[in-house]
Amino acid sequence: MKKFVFSVLLLAFVGSDLFARDIDSIIASMTPREKIAQLIYVAVDSQESPERKAQQESLIREGLGGIIVMDDKLVDNMRLVNELQRGAKIPLMVSIDGEWGAAMRYYEYAAFPRAMQLGALNDEALAEAAGRAIGEELSEIKVFMNFAPVVDVNNNPENSVIKTRSMGQTREKVAKLGVAFTRGMQSANVWGSAKHFPGHGDTNVDSHKALPVLTFDRARLDSLELYPFRALIDAGVAMVMVGHLSVPALDPTGTPASISYPIVTGLLRNELGFNGVIITDALEMKGVAEGNVNAAIEAYKAGVDIMLMPEDAQKTLDDLCAALKRGEIDEADLDARVRRALLLKQRSGMLADDYTPFVDATGPDGALDTAKLMARTRRPATEALIQEICDRSMTVVQGKLRRPLRFRRWMAFTTRPKVAYVAFNAVTPQSACFGQELSRSGRFDRFDLPANATDAQIDSVGALLRGYRNVVVVFHSGRPIPRTGGPQRFAAIAPEQFARVAAWSGKHRLHGVYLGVPYDLNQLPEYKRFKTFIIGYSDTKFNNIAAARALTVPGSARGSLPVDAGGLPAGYHSNLIR
Repeated sequence: MKKFVFSVLLLAFVGSDLFARDIDSIIASMTPREKIAQLIYVAVDSQESPERKAQQESLIREGLGGIIVMDDKLVDNMRLVNELQRGAKIPLMVSIDGEWGAAMRYYEYAAFPRAMQLGALNDEALAEAAGRAIGEELSEIKVFMNFAPVVDVNNNPENSVIKTRSMGQTREKVAKLGVAFTRGMQSANVWGSAKHFPGHGDTNVDSHKALPVLTFDRARLDSLELYPFRALIDAGVAMVMVGHLSVPALDPTGTPASISYPIVTGLLRNELGFNGVIITDALEMKGVAEGNVNAAIEAYKAGVDIMLMPEDAQKTLDDLCAALKRGEIDEADLDARVRRALLLKQRSGMLADDYTPFVDATGPDGALDTAKLMARTRRPATEALIQEICDRSMTVVQGKLRRPLRFRRWMAFTTRPKVAYVAFNAVTPQSACFGQELSRSGRFDRFDLPANATDAQIDSVGALLRGYRNVVVVFHSGRPIPRTGGPQRFAAIAPEQFARVAAWSGKHRLHGVYLGVPYDLNQLPEYKRFKTFIIGYSDTKFNNIAAARALTVPGSARGSLPVDAGGLPAGYHSNLIR
């Protein structure tokens, strides 16, 4: 069934009149070195040294298959990409690690919520809409490959590298939403990549820094970790990214999955029947680079199609060419891998005779039309979709507010508003959006506390709140993406500060908004002292607006916990306004 579904998808593209060039004829015209080069992707950014750029241009002349764009200024990066495309005989596949959209690499775009917040919504239609919108914004700048979605099952709160990147802690939710997201993105001509095979969720080691080990037996892996990957393969995902994970139950030698023949070829290709493109996670990551001098070569021998970001791409190309000459690499097998890589380019329209690889070019030389490019970064329909997702995913974990906050004065002769808003660490333009949205419902008095507030400062603000019936305390993280690992664990507030603020509940109707991850509730048990407590996930403009609406607009907050947190089970929610 898996092979049938994927084959139907491929035939739908291959049979199109859009493509004028036959892949087999292209392969026949390539030298062995050009074939191998097609399977190597390198990172690019506009701030690179002249020496590194010269190396990239040399690789492109030799037939480099693709690039991955990194954090950069959009105009500078697209100008560089256009320049690099001019030297390519076969257009470069431009890829991105854009799990929450182009904004993950280009600040000029509006960021979609992270996957955990999509999991809080648990809505397949909106997950598909998000995937489609991300695909549309990427395809507009001719980025046709996105290394998303993450389909690791997020069942380990100590996992500092996955956390908000996963849609939840149950295999069914991760599979269901992952399939919907991929379907939407691939419908927009951007090819998805299920990652990190065979599953990076239940680990407590970051593979960027070291090699995680999954100690589970095969029965557990089959029932949990592999479940979402099977679902996405059945649904026709174009790529699977293999992670740098040691899984002794699958390969007793402990070899990282990304360079393990039993895992890449034995399990993924043969047993699971995946006929699409297999790509490594970045080969420069310490999880595979340390102790594996020839990681890219080993990845190829394991059965990988595309080697992403090898530490030394030129050496990788030279070594693989030498291995081919020695007979260690079979040329027919090489052709099969190149065919799969080129098929993605064909499906993207990149091999059509009339295709131009340049983004928003003013002429045939690829010069960039910067005004046209920047106009693409703000799509009203996309921002409306982001706002809808944020509005509906706000998650109430404590109490019920039977009616919206009342902002009228205590008595006709008083000037003091009924509501006080305490902003904790509100230092960014995004944070200001909460108060702006709250003001639509009426007047309030605002009090501010810094991130490093002392006990005396907290008590001082507490004294000023005397006489207010409703006090809204918003714990801003001070940055759009919450910190979720390392020594600084808490996105918005330290436990001792939080406890001191929660003590105000004895004198007021205290309503808390926490613009951080649900896991932090495990260290903040005093959230139960609030009349109402809302998880807002991250300190973005859209989440600030959504959190204010959760308190003032009937029925707007519909999210449920995507993970166990604060003594509450995944799936929990408290109806806010009825």
